Amino acid sequence: MNALLVYRRLWPFLSPYKFRFLVGFVLGLTYAASDGLLLLLLERVLRRIFSALPGQYTTWQVLGFAMLIPALFLFRGVCDYFNKYCIASVGFRAVMDLRTKLFAHIHSLSLDFFNRSSVGDLISRITNDAVHAQKTISGATSDLLKEPFVFLALIAVLFHKDWLFTLAALVLFPLCIFPIALYGRRARHSTKRAQKNLSELTRLLSESFSGVRIVKAYGMEEAEIDKFRKSSRKLVRHFLRTVLAGEILSPIIELIASLAIVGAFVYAYNTGMPWETFAVIAIGLLRMYGPIKKLSKVHVSLQSAGAAIDRIYHVLDIKPSVVEKPNARPLPAIQRQIEFEHVSFRYDSNVVLEDVHFTVPVGKLVAIVGTSGAGKSTLVNLIPRFYDVVDGAIRIDGVDLRDVTFDSLRQQIAMVTQEVILFDDTVSNNIAVGKPGATREEIVEAAKRANAHEFITQMPQGYDSEIGERGVRISGGQRQRIAIARAILKNAPILILDEATSSLDTESERAVQQALDDLMQRRTSFVIAHRLSTVQHADLILVVDRGRIVESGRHEELLARGGIYQRLYDMQFKE
Repeated sequence: MNALLVYRRLWPFLSPYKFRFLVGFVLGLTYAASDGLLLLLLERVLRRIFSALPGQYTTWQVLGFAMLIPALFLFRGVCDYFNKYCIASVGFRAVMDLRTKLFAHIHSLSLDFFNRSSVGDLISRITNDAVHAQKTISGATSDLLKEPFVFLALIAVLFHKDWLFTLAALVLFPLCIFPIALYGRRARHSTKRAQKNLSELTRLLSESFSGVRIVKAYGMEEAEIDKFRKSSRKLVRHFLRTVLAGEILSPIIELIASLAIVGAFVYAYNTGMPWETFAVIAIGLLRMYGPIKKLSKVHVSLQSAGAAIDRIYHVLDIKPSVVEKPNARPLPAIQRQIEFEHVSFRYDSNVVLEDVHFTVPVGKLVAIVGTSGAGKSTLVNLIPRFYDVVDGAIRIDGVDLRDVTFDSLRQQIAMVTQEVILFDDTVSNNIAVGKPGATREEIVEAAKRANAHEFITQMPQGYDSEIGERGVRISGGQRQRIAIARAILKNAPILILDEATSSLDTESERAVQQALDDLMQRRTSFVIAHRLSTVQHADLILVVDRGRIVESGRHEELLARGGIYQRLYDMQFKE
């Protein structure tokens, strides 16, 4: 990836800060101009001081001439400092915006993207890949804006002093191009491998820490450490190759510069060049190769950044599979029914649901049962449009869900799942997810209805207690009741319960089931249940097998038919 493409991709994030960027550019130009001026000033001071007759100038006059040089260095230093500050501030802010856009874009993608993506890889792209982009903007950009003009300023001074020698010295510059191009490509490949390996390392950390109880229970500590050690070694190798590609260029270019100085000695001797002019030309030649060294590192940095930006844009270029129509309209509050109209769905080429057809009147309870992998969760995930149907349609009061806005649809739906997702925050804030801005009284009332108020008040800070990442400081039953309180507070007319009690012990299940019974009152509810005892009172039971509804009816009707439902029932209760 060349520099133009890197900055073209970054420009949408740089453009809001273009004034600050312009200030940095002007300061860089000023710094470049002062570099050429420094050479001219040095020659003037040398000639005036060393060609003067003894006693022609006082010590203070000589000091005054000489002090012009540190004064100019001070000016250059100030320009360089603020140039780097302005460009770095643009870099940090631009990458902040890039990260935010990437984070927001990932949240806009459909669930199928998350099903095939690693959390560690996504974290790596937001953090590590963005850091590479920031280093490029903050570091490389400053040199890219400044060093070409430093080079041109020095060339102009050297041409002014001796154009023939300067032209001859430039013959050596093509020797710099080959190693820069070669090691730039190597840096790009090494960075790409390193970023991929870093994603793997982040994934390993996420899995190991999240499953720490399993790691300890099965004595997997040494195996996990070994995997981490091997992954870390691979990462070190890739990063060292990137460092080698960047650092080897400096000695190569310095060697070429030293050859130019050898030529300068020979030329000065044969032409009788004044020593002060030779000193300026020699210094100018050495300074002229300085920008080349910096620009070579810029090239390597851009190649590394290009690999990271490729990974970022690989995600940004992904389009959500479930999209809101441009003319989508708000969905009115449900009044009559939810209808699955010959619905089919598949993941890639795998058929998950086929010709599913049923109608649920408002306020009724529908239970969905079947063996694992039958398609139960997929069926309810179609209601909030986590996925879109492939064939058929789902309608609420006759309105196709694909014709309404996401927000108006999902505002009417509350979910409680087997895997409770809680945030590393207070109890009250976790409950208030169901209704942002809810008062403390509303939160407490929801907790009471969810049978959660008693255990919450016994916590050290009550509703202001921190529950830890994913709610690790409270029990499974307590986490589930907080999730139910969240759903109660949302007060949505459609409720989806996806095996909300299957992982609880008997005592916790009893408390949670009481809360669920209260939650389902006067709501249109879809309940996926493993324990059939919890759904015997359902208005409609759907038996799903291999993506099809093979039986439907009430509990007594299904038992009388002697089909799959009776077999599932007998497996749980006959003994």
